[in-house]
Amino acid sequence: MTPRSFLPQVVGLFYATFDPSLGPIVQYQVPENLIVDSTSEESRSRSHSRSRSRSRPASNSDHYPSASHSPLGKYRSRALLNFVPLSEYVIPKKSLHGRLVTLLTSGLDDNADQAEYRIMGFPNVMTAPEEGTYTRNEYMWNLCFVFHASSSLEAFEPIVRKCARILRSAERDSSYLSKPSSSHTALPAVLEQLFEDLNSYSETSIPLDGFNSLELKLFPFYPNPPDCEDWHVPIALVDLNAHKDDNWDITAARVCQFIDGVNHVKKIAELADADEALTREIFRHMLYYQVVMMVDIFQYSNMYTLKPVISRLAADETIISECASYVTRRGFPRPEWPILLHLYSKLQPGITVHDWIEAHEVLSLGIDPRRFVSFGIIKGFLRRVNRWAKLVERREPLIQVPEQRKRVGFDESARANSSGFHRERPQTYLNHSTLGANESALSLKNPGESTFTLRSVGSNASLGVSPSSMANFTPPSIHNRSPRRGPFGAASTAGTNSTHTVHPRSHASHADSQTPSHHSISSRRAIGGSTTNTTLTTSNTASGGLHPGGSGFNFRYGMSTRQREEAHAIKQAEELEEDLIMFLDGSHHADEIQVKFGWSWGQLEKILGLDEVEDGMGRKGVTVVYR
Repeated sequence: MTPRSFLPQVVGLFYATFDPSLGPIVQYQVPENLIVDSTSEESRSRSHSRSRSRSRPASNSDHYPSASHSPLGKYRSRALLNFVPLSEYVIPKKSLHGRLVTLLTSGLDDNADQAEYRIMGFPNVMTAPEEGTYTRNEYMWNLCFVFHASSSLEAFEPIVRKCARILRSAERDSSYLSKPSSSHTALPAVLEQLFEDLNSYSETSIPLDGFNSLELKLFPFYPNPPDCEDWHVPIALVDLNAHKDDNWDITAARVCQFIDGVNHVKKIAELADADEALTREIFRHMLYYQVVMMVDIFQYSNMYTLKPVISRLAADETIISECASYVTRRGFPRPEWPILLHLYSKLQPGITVHDWIEAHEVLSLGIDPRRFVSFGIIKGFLRRVNRWAKLVERREPLIQVPEQRKRVGFDESARANSSGFHRERPQTYLNHSTLGANESALSLKNPGESTFTLRSVGSNASLGVSPSSMANFTPPSIHNRSPRRGPFGAASTAGTNSTHTVHPRSHASHADSQTPSHHSISSRRAIGGSTTNTTLTTSNTASGGLHPGGSGFNFRYGMSTRQREEAHAIKQAEELEEDLIMFLDGSHHADEIQVKFGWSWGQLEKILGLDEVEDGMGRKGVTVVYR
């Protein structure tokens, strides 16, 4: 794929001027049968005879052949364009001088059939620097390029402008156009070389008058690439690895490794560990240079349908020869084109790829469904039928709050009542085997700092004190004495400002409970902006068992760990639902929503309540538009 393959071919060039006697005329043209004035036969005959007299002696006017038998008559019959309807735009009024003018006109092709052409020029008018230089003191001219109507002419716009600018400079310096001399390069020769070089080499270099020269080079013009979205899937049209070198952008080099026709843009960014915005920009560059194309995410829940262009492409030899080899898996015979075309015709709106595979036993034919679909999209005769969700009426919440799972450790203790009676959990223990005689199981380096560790046998992992209940709580120091128990087994606490009752768990015997207790340090914490000093008195237990948590650890905060988790889950569900509702306005299709929230179509279908549809609307008030 060379750059010149993107450039249109030049059908022809002609140079037109304003003649003081005849008006606008075509003075030179390449090729010779490009354009002719069919209405002024007499004036054209005289002009033609004058041009012939330059090459041979004049003959008697009575011996001129008639127009129908003259070379001019034969010349006009083969002309592609008629100059008469174009003349007022080729040599226009002064308001259009110095502007790029493009015309669309009809004419004949080489087979004398009707055809359309585009003519691009840059009309100029030059005023005489002194009297007598030009007739009427003005010289009007235009160098025009002729193209087929279907051509994209953006690449030639700077070429046409530069030609007009250089010729204007040559006219100003040496009267190159109005009074050519033998030292100048003849303008017909310039036109011929422009025609040949631009079509063959896309560049040219032509000296004009010793002061000016035409130095032209065509560059392929690529249209602005379309927007690249996270849910688009890039397909490489060339071997990117073969074109990779050390000068490539780092992100581009990493991203291109994961282009396989399956991964979408967001997933490629994750696999390449690249920024999503930079990844999208890289793919826009690749789209600009036409080395990749974007398709939809392939899912078995997708729906596709044929385009009307299939009636023409079904007989295309290129498609017929490429399709079977592209869509057939290894080890299977290649199906005939009529079979493949029949399968394409069965892809219709309302029928998912999964249903289509099951109904027509596609896998038994050795056809890869993903490549089968992508071939039709690449060739342009298959299109995706997207689902566009719209919330019509909100009948019930879209996002359900998930049921909280039980946590190992202190969650179960939050379920205990405030009476102080707790179920024993011998699997949770505090290991005192490594402590010295004078060391306590819980020690504080600084107020508010805890260094002890609980180990749960069930989870076989080290856990700190319950983070939700102990984040702002300073645990008391444990001494070798049991707490003084009240009549219901509740340890008594005393403080300078207030008294609270807490229920630490202990395996201490009744005898130990009667031992006098010793006060530990006072802990200070703020509740609702006020400061409360509380003194907790505890002692080490005979069995070494200590079970912090319980209702005493959560009573201070007014909410248990489970309640806080449930409140957090409800808040998350509400925020997620608000974000989802923003995408249910009918302008976002299912692929965008799925990639945004990381759901499959099956999950999204249940969330939107589309698994139960009645009268075109799901049970949660969401409808889907297919287009």
